[in-house]
Amino acid sequence: MRCFWLFLLGVTLLGKTNAQMPDLTLEHLTTKEGLPSNDVWCITKDQQGFLWVGTGRNICRYDGYAFTTLPGLAGMTLGYCSGVSIHSRGDIYASIDTKGLCKIDQKTLRVTTLLENNFDDDNPDNDLHEQVLVDSYDQAWVSDYTSVKRYDTATKKLHQYSLSSAKNVHQYASFFEDSKRNLWVISEIGLYKYDRQRDTLFCLLGQEAINLKNRRNARLIQAFEDAAGIIWIGGYDGGLIRFSPRLEQFTFITKGFEKQNVICGQESVDENGQKFLFVGTENGISLYYPDRNEVYHLPDFYNKGIQIKNVFDDRQNGILWISSREGIYKYRYRNLGIRTINLPANEVDLPVGITSFIQLPDKNYLLGLSHSGALWWKTAQNQFHLLPYPISVYTNQLRLIRGQPFAFTDKGIFTWNSHKKRFVYWHPQDKLFTTGQYNDGFLDQKGRFWIANMVEGLKVVDFDSGRELKLWSEPVTKKMFSNNYPKAIQQGTNGRIWVATCNNGLFYFDEQRADFINILHLPANKGKSLAGSCINALQAGNDGTMLFASWGGICKVSAAGHEIVAFDHKKDKLADTYCSNICEDDQGNFWFSTNEGIHIANPKTRKIMYLTTIEGLHSNYPVGFLYTTGKELLLGYKNTINILNINKLSNYRSVPKIVISAVTVKGNDEFHDLSQEMTLQPDENALSFRFSSLNYEPASQNLYRYQLEGFDEQWVDLGSRNTVSFTNLPAQTYRLKVKSGNSFGVWSKPLVAVVLTVKPHFTGTWWFRILVGLLVGSILVGIMRGRVATIKERNRLELQMTELKLKALQSQMNPHFLFNSLNSVQNYLLTNQGLEGAKYLSKFSKLVRRIMENSNHQYLPFEQIIDTLRMYVEIESFRFNHEFDYTFEIDDDDVLLDALLPPMLLQPYVENAIWHGLMPKEGQKKLTISARTDQQHIICTIEDNGVGRAYAPRKEGHISRGQEMTNGIFESFRQKDSAASLKVIDLYDTQHNPAGTRVVMTIPIEKS
Repeated sequence: MRCFWLFLLGVTLLGKTNAQMPDLTLEHLTTKEGLPSNDVWCITKDQQGFLWVGTGRNICRYDGYAFTTLPGLAGMTLGYCSGVSIHSRGDIYASIDTKGLCKIDQKTLRVTTLLENNFDDDNPDNDLHEQVLVDSYDQAWVSDYTSVKRYDTATKKLHQYSLSSAKNVHQYASFFEDSKRNLWVISEIGLYKYDRQRDTLFCLLGQEAINLKNRRNARLIQAFEDAAGIIWIGGYDGGLIRFSPRLEQFTFITKGFEKQNVICGQESVDENGQKFLFVGTENGISLYYPDRNEVYHLPDFYNKGIQIKNVFDDRQNGILWISSREGIYKYRYRNLGIRTINLPANEVDLPVGITSFIQLPDKNYLLGLSHSGALWWKTAQNQFHLLPYPISVYTNQLRLIRGQPFAFTDKGIFTWNSHKKRFVYWHPQDKLFTTGQYNDGFLDQKGRFWIANMVEGLKVVDFDSGRELKLWSEPVTKKMFSNNYPKAIQQGTNGRIWVATCNNGLFYFDEQRADFINILHLPANKGKSLAGSCINALQAGNDGTMLFASWGGICKVSAAGHEIVAFDHKKDKLADTYCSNICEDDQGNFWFSTNEGIHIANPKTRKIMYLTTIEGLHSNYPVGFLYTTGKELLLGYKNTINILNINKLSNYRSVPKIVISAVTVKGNDEFHDLSQEMTLQPDENALSFRFSSLNYEPASQNLYRYQLEGFDEQWVDLGSRNTVSFTNLPAQTYRLKVKSGNSFGVWSKPLVAVVLTVKPHFTGTWWFRILVGLLVGSILVGIMRGRVATIKERNRLELQMTELKLKALQSQMNPHFLFNSLNSVQNYLLTNQGLEGAKYLSKFSKLVRRIMENSNHQYLPFEQIIDTLRMYVEIESFRFNHEFDYTFEIDDDDVLLDALLPPMLLQPYVENAIWHGLMPKEGQKKLTISARTDQQHIICTIEDNGVGRAYAPRKEGHISRGQEMTNGIFESFRQKDSAASLKVIDLYDTQHNPAGTRVVMTIPIEKS
């Protein structure tokens, strides 16, 4: 043991360990996401939390879902926005090339031009008003090519300052205000500071610097401040400049920035929590670590030469927003207690999976890998060193046995040899097993070595001599490991040995009876599933308890094997059935991994929280898993480690915010002061609202619900959908309230977002009702005096009404069908399979063309309807990767093929068979569509062998418009022919289990 630690110390002293190069994860937003232009000049955030983005094609507002162009600028698509800043009152000030200095009202978004750009007159001082910054004194600073200007927003007076005593000197400038409210002008001829008392600028760096030692050429671009109050300045060909305002000292950092124009930057932290400067240049992004004077250039940017223009630090959300010539890059530097460590490529061949961890006595770790060996990780220095195995194997489990590392792999057991200072083959295994697939092993409190072999079961040996110990009989071995293999073994704190198996569940070893006891057979567990019988992981708890994770859920059992608490997919909201690892924190919460992220289950409240890539996990399916003595959870992935701060994540209570970000009336964006009541005309009662939490997380993390007082009595859950629409609202006053929630179950306070009043039509007024009453009375008198219509005429009118209703239903069907098809196209393309997506689009275009042709006809020949349906089923089969078989059994009958029917009569039930019947099913999936004639009727059958209607209920709030329309069509059929019918039959197998659904339609024939 002593030699093992001396070896690791020697590795450190020899400097053979390797630290990783910073690896940042950035999200990219471009015109594909709705940006007006990929040429992004500047970004800032207003008091509500909206982002304002200046682009090469004007300014827009971003709420995390959509980019909104303002009504006053919608027609001005050309012209760049070089600067955007926020006034203390909340109004937005922007420098827009085709307008000048503009003010945008924060409530109504109305645009007002304060200083107009005028190139047509003889005055050169009003040609440009660029790079606007509103300082903390509400002074708006702008620049042109010869001077800088200060616009007093209160008095509306303009003050002009020349930076050079020489005339007509090119001196384009930007502005920066530090944490002490000092205003700095960063120009192409030097650095200037504004003296508010004297209302003047004086030069600190440049040819006219007041200090002679700072008189030098200095072409500067932008500046930013770090947490220590140091100001960092970017310059043309000057690298990065460090300026200490207290000492008035400049340090020029050129190493790493040779021949680079440094444009902008911000202080931040990398994914390992280390501080660095995020530096934007004309060619890409660089990371500068001032403490060690190291510069890293991100190759993804420099290889493409992406020019960076500005960096904005959204401290509230922990996001850096990077403006570039190629769109916006988003770097989230603050996650909810989750850190990321990446393995160095020069130490081990990547990709490599981290399959297991053991914590060493010195608080460092040994990592089991999917190939090559084990990786020693010195956490304080974030250094790694590979300890190779004799051969490349997959590490299933690492254990410390008498202080020495043991690796249980798919090709044998390997142990650390203190004399050879490397891992070697553990030879006693050759006498015990004929196969080398080992899942686990450990040394119990009595010095016995338990070894779990995937093929040959469990054996116990004396660790020192390697002699096998026969603790149970051969019949017990056969009973225990027949069609059953051990996945993990553990010893409880009370000394009891536990064996997790697949597929027979959890056992403990009864030494007195020399037998293994399946806890499923204990009387106390009768009728309990214990969350599944194929167990993937086992963890010892306190007081002899045991935790295990299985296919189906997780469970905690007592020292006697009795279930204490369990969570499973049948009665709890698990995001996935495969539970692979588990631990219990100090508060009694269970943390377990699945293929859909980490679940945190509270046994007291039965609530489950979820951590996924949205919250900062590297991936949703970790393999390595260790709850450390420092109350951290380590997760192992390919090439990467996540470190989860258990306490920080458990106590996360951040309350989301909620804002209304857009209002649309009759398809047009409307910009209102939402603190005031909205009044809508009678024909404006079709409106929609978009809302946002303004945390700029992926859409799936944010949850929403609303209540429209006066219309809805209960709150309506929208899930992650951030829009709600209303149509045909009756004339009255409503109050819309909205909430936002997160994946931790925390909800914002209700926001009364909008009070709106829908005015009535004239037909809804009392005057109209009186007139109608008089008219109705006159008509009744006339009817009483007139002749009563004959029964034939009444039938004719009823049939005409039915036909009109059928036509109205048909007008809704075609768009319904088209929208469902578009959803299929979108869903397929989002998988980023370009070639397959192109094929899919080709087929879809043919289908759309057919639908457009059919939309002009109320009735079509049955043959044409079947052809269109074949195209639809083929597209759905393509969409679902041909997971189901389908058959069309259509009689070759001219009467059948020429019969006229509504075009979309069959499609809704075919769609339901595919989406809700076949897709949730495992195994063979088959769809059959048949049609034949029977006298004067068509008998059409749609049958699937899916999960049945009881297994696949509709999602809450879903309305099947297709089925509603089809029922309406059959109502019209029954007006003509009482034999017309529509039957939905549930199918069952011999055990009375759901075996599919059959839809039988009896349709009267409409001849051509």
